[in-house]
This record gives sequence, structure tokens and C-alpha cells, in this order.
Amino acid sequence: MPARLARLLFLCVALASTAHAERRFALLIGANDGWATDRSLRYAHDDARRVQEVLVQLGSTSEADTTLLFEPTTKELDAALTKIEGQLAASTEPTLFFFFYSGHADATALHLRGPVLALTALADRLSNTKAGLTLAVIDACRSGAILGTKGAMPVAAVRLLADEPVQGFALLSSSGADELAQESKALAGSIFTHHWVSALRGAGDVDGDGIVRLTEAYGYAYERTRMDTEATALPQRPGFRFSLKGRGDVPLTRLNAAAATLELEAEPSHRYVVVDGAEQHLIAEARSDPSERRRLQLTPGNYRIKRPVFDGVLVAEVTMAPGAVLWAGRLDYRKEAVDSGLVKGSSAFAEWAASGTLAQGDVNAALDMFQRMLDEDPHETRARRGKARALLVLSTELQREGNAAEEQKVLEEALSLDPSFADDPSVARFADRAKVLKFESQRQAALKQAITDEIKNDPRITKHWGLGFSLLSTRGILVFEGTWMPTPWLFISLGFDVIGPGIDLSARWVPLSSQWSPYIGGGAHYGFNAWQRTGGYVKVNGEPTEMSYDDIWGKMFHADVGMQWMAPGGFTAEFGGGPMLYYFPATGTFQWFGFVNLGIGVYFR
Repeated sequence: MPARLARLLFLCVALASTAHAERRFALLIGANDGWATDRSLRYAHDDARRVQEVLVQLGSTSEADTTLLFEPTTKELDAALTKIEGQLAASTEPTLFFFFYSGHADATALHLRGPVLALTALADRLSNTKAGLTLAVIDACRSGAILGTKGAMPVAAVRLLADEPVQGFALLSSSGADELAQESKALAGSIFTHHWVSALRGAGDVDGDGIVRLTEAYGYAYERTRMDTEATALPQRPGFRFSLKGRGDVPLTRLNAAAATLELEAEPSHRYVVVDGAEQHLIAEARSDPSERRRLQLTPGNYRIKRPVFDGVLVAEVTMAPGAVLWAGRLDYRKEAVDSGLVKGSSAFAEWAASGTLAQGDVNAALDMFQRMLDEDPHETRARRGKARALLVLSTELQREGNAAEEQKVLEEALSLDPSFADDPSVARFADRAKVLKFESQRQAALKQAITDEIKNDPRITKHWGLGFSLLSTRGILVFEGTWMPTPWLFISLGFDVIGPGIDLSARWVPLSSQWSPYIGGGAHYGFNAWQRTGGYVKVNGEPTEMSYDDIWGKMFHADVGMQWMAPGGFTAEFGGGPMLYYFPATGTFQWFGFVNLGIGVYFR
């Protein structure tokens, strides 16, 4: 028995529903963005919108009972579920609740902003609604764990079944727990959702009775998804879980409720793709079969019917009037290039290309592409989010390099680009890291400021060497000196007395940690006696005695006291005075002499 037939027979026996629901509710979610660590999807919004259209047009679901959410937070999802649960509980007629999610997930949770929504919690909640039948379709990565993942590696499976039997609960996943749920640029949507919608529009009507049932829709979507992905790195096999009572199958859409029909005759197998007249949306596709007729139900409007051939694509432009029936094999086709397809808008393509570049690990190239998009439109939301994701990746690289300052700058820019990251569980570690870096940078800035203030108050703490000039001092009348500061409070100077000439070695203690400080010190001077000049008369032993400069500053010791001022830049001024004990050769005795100190200098690190 063919595998497909065996699977359909098994599901026909196992699935059940007591009756066609009189009132149907639908909650449909499209989430392209996921968490910051996910690569953005491109078509999740379109997936949800297309499912809404087919349920309203063919699935006996009123627009008033249909809720469509794009990028909801988990709190917004909870609010929508709570509202529908209340409506289901209050209904006095048979009900069916259809839940659809297209977006990111992993083995444990949906990737929506806000508090983490666990898959097990979602499944339990869906299985316990008051609907006569709850049908959930999860088209997401690891959906095989609520039975795989768009754009990520497979992880361990999570079995998604209610602990207790319920009146009616069926759960379909777009892939197995170890598989990827894939999007297709050619289909402008998720591969599974595309075939699921096509099935509901009639491609899945296996028995041709004008009603597409659950087993038919699932069987068609399963086979077409498997066939379209079998050549990819990870083929995709949808999954099914159920807990139903009763007998029969579940009618999902009734084809005679549509206003226009595209008939596919029993002819050699051809693939037909239906897009709207402006080529902005892909509506459905089906394949003709030599053994049976098939149909697609469409709302009135303008369409383009495409049939791929080996060297291009045949295209027919048609207008579907209310009640019209067109035969796909008899339309007037013209050939177009094989790469002709949906026109989705340059910004969408640019964002997709940039996200792909980021997924391949080229962060700088992705940043450049996102920035070019923002240069054209600074408010382009997807470009801002894309750049934010790229910056988060870059921050990880900077952390490995130990470049904390640049890492903080990049993280702060990323978080400011997309404020909704505050509700993103995957960004929590980046936000925490940004807080740590900010605290550390503030601590370092405070420390630096404290050091700056300390240096401003006491410039000596950073100075070690200096050059000075004394005009009138105990060291000589005109002295150039170099100074070494082994500590901020000790100045050791070696000076050259120009007039003597001679040399002077002295030390000064500067005790206060401020720009102004008193000082005390002392030193020794030795003159070379190169010049003997008359300096004047002084009294020695009561007698006037002629003395020269060298008599006083030739060989002597001096003590110094005064005030020193040092600017933050190192410029220094000193004034004071002190006694000098000099040796007078004429008498062979030591004499005392008092003198002033005036000097300036510049000190360096």
C-alpha cells in the first residue's frame, strides 16, 4: 500500500468530530522577527493573512470571529486567547477554534517578545478550551516539538499532548522535531503554509466532493511539503497529534462557497501557480493529475496564472468574475523568463539579503547593507531591527577581543535602535552585559575624575623631574638646576651657580597635599673660585673687611624655609629665605649670613 494512502487511511480512522461546527473562531499569528538572536523571517505575516482569507472565504468563519496578530508579545497573545476562551465558553452552539502560528520557535517556547511562552503551556491551554474542536497549526522551527525551526539547527523533541483526554484537540506541525521549517522566496511564504492554504482552496479535495476535510488537507500539505524539501539539507516532514472523540472527519472548507473557480482538467501533470494581478501576493498552487479533475476556489478579481515549463514560465492574465469557471489548460498563455516572479518591494529584498549575509557570519557587510537602507529611510523598522541584531553579534566578537569600551558603545546603540528588545528574552543577557559595562565605565570614569581632582589639588603626585631657575637664593644669585622627586614631598636638586661659578646640592621637604605648601630644606654649595670680585665690606671681629661673592657662596651650607606653589601643569614658584653658614678664608672662620629665595621651575612626569 502506498505510504500516502496508508497515512490517509490511518488518519481517517483516528480523527473524529461530532459535527460540522456552526460557529468558528480563529486566532492567526504572524511573527517575522522572533528574538534578536533569530534571523528574521520574511513571509510569516503573509502566511497568517492568507490563512485568514481562506478561512473567511471558504471556511465558514466570519471576519468578526477572526483575530489576526502581527508580531504580538506573549501578553498580547494571552489577551487574545483569553477573549476567545470567553466567547467559546459563552457560546450555546457547536464551536470550532482554529489557532495558527507562523514564526520562530525552539524545542521549548515560541519566540515572541515578553515573558517566555512555553510550548507545553500553550498546548495544554489550547487543548482545554471550551470549543467542540480545537485545531492548532504550528508552522515554526522545532514545531515537531509542539511536533523543527525556521533558520536554526534541530534540537531535542518535546512531546505535545494533553495529559487528560479532551473533547476534541488536533495539533498539526509543519515539520518534525529534528527538522527545519523552511520558507521559499519562490512561494513568497512558508512551504508548509503555502501548501496548506492551497489544499483548503481545493487542491486537497481528493474525493472531489467539494469539501476539503482535515485528513485531505493534511495529507496534501504533507506530501507537497515533503516533495518540495526532500532535496534540501534537512527535508521537512509535517507531524500530527490528536485527541478526538466521535466518528467521521472534520470539514475545513466548502468549495461551493466561493464565487469563482479555476478548474484543472485531468491532463498530464502540470504545476499551476496563482498570484494576484499586481504580483504582490501568491494565492495558491495545485498540480493537475491525469486521473482526476481538481479545482481552486478564488474570490473575484484579477489574477495571473503561471505554469512553469523547462525553458521559462507560461503566464495567463485572467479576470475572475463572480460565478465564473475558467479552465487552466485552455487559457491564453505567453512565455516569460524563468526568473520572473513575485515583486515584493526592494526594501524587503534588501532586508532579506542583509539578514542572509548576517546569518553567514559577515557582520560588517550586513551592517553596511542595513545602514544603506537606513540612509534611504531612517525610520525603516526592519532595517533598524536588522542593524540592531548585527550589532549584538558584533558585541559578542568585541567581548571576545576584550574591547569593553567599544562593546558597550555597540550594545547601547543596538538596544536604542530597537526599544522592543526590552521584551525579548534572548536579549536579556546582552542587556545585562550592557548594564555591567555601563557600571564599570561609570566606575572607571568616577575613578578617573577622582584622580584628576586629586592631581588638580596636588599636582606633585604625578611629577618626577623638573628644571628650575633661581634669581636670588641661598643657592646663588643666578642658578639653573635640575630636580628629581622620588616622592611627591621630596625635592632633590642639583644646581649650577653661574656667577660663582659653583655647584649646589640641596633637598626640600614639601609636606602638604595641595597646590600651596610650605617647605623646609637645606643644602651645600661649593664654588670653584674662578673669579675674585670685590663684593663690598662687612664687619669681621668689629672691623670692616672687604669680601667677594666667592667668599660667601664659595663654600657654605644653607637652610631654607618658604612657600611653594605648583600649578596642575607643573609650573612652580618659590619664595622664602634662610641662613647661610659660609667659610671666610680671610679669617679661617665660619660666618652667618641671611638671604632670600626667589625661584621658578617646571616639573614633568
